[in-house]
Amino acid sequence: MKLGRNKPCWCGSGKKFKKCHLDRDTQKPINEGVIHKQINGFYTQKYCSVPNEMKCDCSGRIIKAHSISKSSSLKEIALNGHVLTTFKGAVSFKNGIEIKPKKIGIQKASTFTGFCSYHDKAIFQPIEDVDFSISEKNCFLVAYRAVSRELFVKQRSTGTFDLVKELDKGKSIEQQKEIQAVYKRLSTNNDLSTSDLKFIKDKLDQMLIKSEYNSLKHVVFTLSEPPKVMTSAAVGPTFDFQGKKIQKFSQDPDEIPSYIIINSFSSQGVGYICLPWIDEHKSVGESFYKSLQNSDCIEGSLLAFIFTNIENNYLSEDWWSALNSTEKSYLMGLYYQGVMIPTYSDALRNALDLKAFQVIITTKLGV
Repeated sequence: MKLGRNKPCWCGSGKKFKKCHLDRDTQKPINEGVIHKQINGFYTQKYCSVPNEMKCDCSGRIIKAHSISKSSSLKEIALNGHVLTTFKGAVSFKNGIEIKPKKIGIQKASTFTGFCSYHDKAIFQPIEDVDFSISEKNCFLVAYRAVSRELFVKQRSTGTFDLVKELDKGKSIEQQKEIQAVYKRLSTNNDLSTSDLKFIKDKLDQMLIKSEYNSLKHVVFTLSEPPKVMTSAAVGPTFDFQGKKIQKFSQDPDEIPSYIIINSFSSQGVGYICLPWIDEHKSVGESFYKSLQNSDCIEGSLLAFIFTNIENNYLSEDWWSALNSTEKSYLMGLYYQGVMIPTYSDALRNALDLKAFQVIITTKLGV
């Protein structure tokens, strides 16, 4: 049955059908240049992420802060000053939606305009200017930068999602419905995630102000060499490594799910993967770690978790080039789940060990 011209549009925009999706299939598609301009407008938002109590010391000059250190980490896996990334510009719209890693210079890789020059130096000096050592404070600083960056991106992403809902111009009705479904899922999840991360960031802000770090729990994997995949993020896991649902998610913004913060990086040729969580998320955090221990391969499971849940990833080009086509398709299939469709319950089961990490020591702080 056809929808009346004056009826509310099927897409849920609140507009009349004639003002929204009527004749959408005949409209001119959005130019790919417009899409990439929006995606690449990442640095138009600028502010210092420190709590209000510390803003009196801000320098006023917002810089492109690295969420993963350029000098101690990214340089270790760079080829001619470049790494591969799954973030920003890794999506092609020429032949449908295609996702694949693309080159980025390490000067730009992992940066976000979320700290002033003074606070970026003053806060993170203990993990930037000296060799990394495992301690509550150092692991906190790694986590604080990850959460600050994650919240920055979520707040910035609203404009991008507004553009996504316009990508159905010139498409068939079936394609229109598919694109609108993706838009609704992504925008709703982004709004909820923003609220969740503000809650976590407030907790970390208080730790920073008081210089009290012991309410943040950590599992730290020391690697024999720099990780081939470096990342920095905060993730609310849905399933564990055996495919069991680890927590339920609600559409109520007051019901905060549990998050795992994850960072993989290096210092002086040694690799690290830090998995922190706040005390309020202890139950899920410990269950997540126990499930990881029970997986067939910790290294492969961590890699699968990163590709399924995180976009802020930076890859060694040498490592990626050495993978065969099946292995690359496997990783991009995992990444596609997190970007375009809900994650499958068995996404982290039977993970492939693609030699991205080699764990030699596991350290627990407060766990």
